[in-house]
Amino acid sequence: MPKAKHANSTRSHDWSHFLIQKTPGAVITADTQGRITEFNPAAERMTGFSRAEALGRDTGEILHFQGGEANFPLNQVWGGKLEVTEELIMHSRSGQEVPVMISSFALRDERGAIYGGAVIIRDLTLVKRLETERRHLVNMFAHDLKTPVVGTAGLIRRLLQGKLGELSPPQINYLQTVDRELHHLEELITRFLEFARLDLRIMIPQPQDLDVAGECQEVVTLLMPLAEAKDITLSINLPPGIPTLKADPYLFRRVLENLIGNAIKYSPSGSTVWLNAQVEDPAVRFAVKDQGPGISPDDLSHLFESFYRGQGVANIPGFGLGLATVKRIIDAHGGRIWVDTSPGHGSAFYFTIPLETQNTPSK
Repeated sequence: MPKAKHANSTRSHDWSHFLIQKTPGAVITADTQGRITEFNPAAERMTGFSRAEALGRDTGEILHFQGGEANFPLNQVWGGKLEVTEELIMHSRSGQEVPVMISSFALRDERGAIYGGAVIIRDLTLVKRLETERRHLVNMFAHDLKTPVVGTAGLIRRLLQGKLGELSPPQINYLQTVDRELHHLEELITRFLEFARLDLRIMIPQPQDLDVAGECQEVVTLLMPLAEAKDITLSINLPPGIPTLKADPYLFRRVLENLIGNAIKYSPSGSTVWLNAQVEDPAVRFAVKDQGPGISPDDLSHLFESFYRGQGVANIPGFGLGLATVKRIIDAHGGRIWVDTSPGHGSAFYFTIPLETQNTPSK
C-alpha cells in the first residue's frame, strides 16, 4: 500500500514547474501584451531583478539587450516566426554586460492560437572566456612553433648551398632528408593555423567582387604542372557570362586548390579531372570531378572532419585538414558542400557560393 501511495504522489507532482525552477538557464514567459508571467531563479540571478519585481511588468523594463528595442528577442516571435535562437549581449540591472544565447518561441493553445511567449537565456560568459583562451593558444602556436621551424629550415638550406664549406654526399643526403621533413612540418603547421583561425572566426572572409572565370583559370594554371607530372588532363567548363560573386578571393582559391589538388592526387595516370560551374539562382554551383577510386561508404560521414583520413590512403601524403578547412570556408560564405561518389567510379565534390554572400559563422 505505501508503494502505491508513493506512485500516486509522483504522478500528481508538477514536474514542469519543478524543471522551470531548477533549470540553470533563465526561463521567462510573457503574455501577448509582453507582461511577465513567469520568472525563474536563474532569471533572477542573471538579470538582478527578483521574481516579485518582475512579475506583471513589461519585459522591456526587465530585459535589456545591446541594440535596444530592435534586438528584443520576442519581437520576431510576435512577427510570426516559430522560434528564434541568437547570441546577444544582455545588460543586467547593475549595468554588467553578459554574453548570452537566447531562444524565443511562441506559446500556443490546442487550437494553435498564441497566448504568450517564452524566452530561455543561457549565460555564455564561460564559453566566451574559453574561446578567448583558444584564440590566444592559436596565436601562441603560430609564433612559438612556426617561427623556429621556418628559421631552422632556412639554416639547413644555407648548409646545403655550401655556405659553411663543402659537404660530403652522406651529409647532403641527411640534410636533404631533414629539409624535406621540416617542409612537411611547416606545411602541417600552416594548414592547422588556417583551419583553427577559420574555426575560431579569427580569419573572417573579406568579400570582394570575384571574377569567377579568371580565378578558376588561375588555379588550373597553377596546378597544371602537378597534373602533367601524372599525365592527367585538367578540363575547365564555365558557362558564358557567369556573374561576379561577392567572395573572398584568397579563400575561394584555397577551396579550388584543395579540391582539384586532391582530385589529381587520387586520380590514376591518364585520367581527367573536370572543373565545372553553373548558375543555380541564388547561387553558383561548382563541381570538381575525378576518375579516381571513389570514397568508401564508411568514410563518407567523416569526410569533412579534421585530421580524418580515409581507408586505403595511408601511402598518400596528407594531414586530414584539407576538406575540413574547405567546409569551414564554404560555411563562412553561406554556401554548402557535398560529394557524390561510389567506390571504383570516381568522386564529384560540389559546393555553392551564394550570389549575395554574407559572412556566416563556421560550424
